[in-house]
Amino acid sequence: MSKEDLDYSLYFDASKNAWVAAVSLGFDGAGRRVRRKVSAVLPRKWQDRPVDDQRAQAVKLLAPKVKKLREEAEKGIKTKANYRVSDAVEDFLAHGLKGRSLGTITHARSMAENQIKPKIGNYRLKDLRAEHVDLWLDELAEILATKTIVQVHNLLTRAIRMAEKRELVGRNVSALCETPHGQQGRPSTSLTLDQAVMLLRACEGEKFGAYVITALLTGIRPEEARKLLWEVVDLKGKPPSISVLRADRVGGDTKTKKSRRALALPAIVVEELKRHKVRQNAQRLAAGEAWQEHGLVFTRDDGTMLDPMRVLRGLRVITKKAGIGNRWKVRELRHSFVSILSDGDVSVERIADLVGHSTPNTTQTVYRHQIRPVIVHGAETMDAVFGTDKPTE
Repeated sequence: MSKEDLDYSLYFDASKNAWVAAVSLGFDGAGRRVRRKVSAVLPRKWQDRPVDDQRAQAVKLLAPKVKKLREEAEKGIKTKANYRVSDAVEDFLAHGLKGRSLGTITHARSMAENQIKPKIGNYRLKDLRAEHVDLWLDELAEILATKTIVQVHNLLTRAIRMAEKRELVGRNVSALCETPHGQQGRPSTSLTLDQAVMLLRACEGEKFGAYVITALLTGIRPEEARKLLWEVVDLKGKPPSISVLRADRVGGDTKTKKSRRALALPAIVVEELKRHKVRQNAQRLAAGEAWQEHGLVFTRDDGTMLDPMRVLRGLRVITKKAGIGNRWKVRELRHSFVSILSDGDVSVERIADLVGHSTPNTTQTVYRHQIRPVIVHGAETMDAVFGTDKPTE
């Protein structure tokens, strides 16, 4: 085949040891010519043959790639030669999570940086195949919990879907892949009463002490604590109380209507919040013009809302100081609240009201291991009423 027979430029790139086809795909909206390149490395047995033979073999190898480029152009797909998986994910993080909470965005960013970009981020999106995604997911299944794998896979699928909508790729290969089962995740646990006492003592003098004490002894959700305002904290009432009306969620509302609730405050929480308010006032003065007033109870050094990772690090400083390890999660303060109430023979119905669940069934399902003492207590009562001997026939 002569050079005149080709409708694209073909040349050898010595720096890559590859033959390159530069294909013209018309003009863009600004009148600039659109050119895309594809390349092929000849098998070793062809590399010592005459140039014309190499060129003929290169044409054969490049023909399917050139055809695909032209088909994509006809469909309006504007694949960038070096648009990679990491680019698609980054675009999704920047434009696909609008309106989501800070916690959701932070979590997505963490998954992208730790599980997607380092492992398959360097693939050019147009070259990504289903088998690449399958191998990546199988690798994750060796080290991550099933729930986490589902979330990471979903993030990649949504990122490629956005690229697909923008006509940057022909199809979403991630959507074709099944999510494998991973490792069994660590179930949520709760503090024992002794551990809770040690934790409360360790809060003294700690930056996140007031947050931890309030969360542990009221059972409010982490997203509710981050959005708690001083205007709904009544430290002088009879009884002192807080009103849970907002949360760090899309729209700023609580998880359910039942989650909007007023909670009486234990004396320990009242005293700690009074001290916390004094410290915050001093912090406001020290920050000066850098302080951003939002009326939040728990804030960063400049008055803005805390992010989940900052709270987690603060909690683990305290749990380590308390001698109970540094693997605790913030939500487990809420689980511990349920457990402590349950040990105190508080009914499931009352616990459901306190934690803002729509029905006691939610409390029993989500916190089954924490309410075990209440369930056992019911069985013991039945034994006491009816006796433990089998009925006579």
